[in-house]
Amino acid sequence: MRHLQRANYGRPDHLRHTDGLQVSSTPYAGNGALPRHEHDEPYLCLVAAGGYRQDSSAGEHDCMPGLLLTHPRGHRHSNRFGPAGARCISIFFDGQPGGGIARLLSDHRRFRLPGADRLAARIEDELRATDDAAPLALQAAVLELAARACRMEGEQRPAWLERVRQRLHDDPLVAPSLHELAALAGVHPAHLARSFRRVHGVPVGEYLRGLRVELARRALRDARLSIAEVAAATGFSDQSHFARVFRRAVGLTPRDYRSRMQGAS
Repeated sequence: MRHLQRANYGRPDHLRHTDGLQVSSTPYAGNGALPRHEHDEPYLCLVAAGGYRQDSSAGEHDCMPGLLLTHPRGHRHSNRFGPAGARCISIFFDGQPGGGIARLLSDHRRFRLPGADRLAARIEDELRATDDAAPLALQAAVLELAARACRMEGEQRPAWLERVRQRLHDDPLVAPSLHELAALAGVHPAHLARSFRRVHGVPVGEYLRGLRVELARRALRDARLSIAEVAAATGFSDQSHFARVFRRAVGLTPRDYRSRMQGAS
């Protein structure tokens, strides 16, 4: 499985860097496919034309024009394009964005935003523009798109669910029971489980494993720690269980991932 940095498969027609943003528009041929991959930086993807079917841990979903997808760091997915192909706008943010954009980029979500098609056309127009106002106009269109998604995300994600997510992030090495999380949220455990999966795309237990895998990825870069020590330090019951979960999430065994990271450095 390929790990991409601040890039996508395909060759963009237009790419521009402007004041904390990297924005590109990339065409994809009809009936093509992208293999399973993940990105080392989070980004937004707006489908501008055509369509494709995405396969990820959240299942298979049709992605049509006007759909905005948030891809957090390390989100694994593959794409199969329809006969007409597709054109996608990719948006990367420099540094560590805060506030609503940080929350937006923390999970894989799909938004059907009112007016997204018009914003896509504006963004592509400004990517092609050559006057000195184009960078400002492009940034305004992108931030309007992000603001609309943040508002919709806030409407769809109740405050109690954010408390649950924050609890998992605060201490991923201690696994609370579903009833403990429900007590924190003030809702029934079954309602919590359904709502969490609807919003985050995976069950709460799988989400917690993903946080531990992320801890393990960072720990594996420290050559002083054995793989067994990394497994124990990141909350896995034994090394074999750790290896199975890690490979399912990352596409590599812990040993192969460590070798790749050491080779890259």
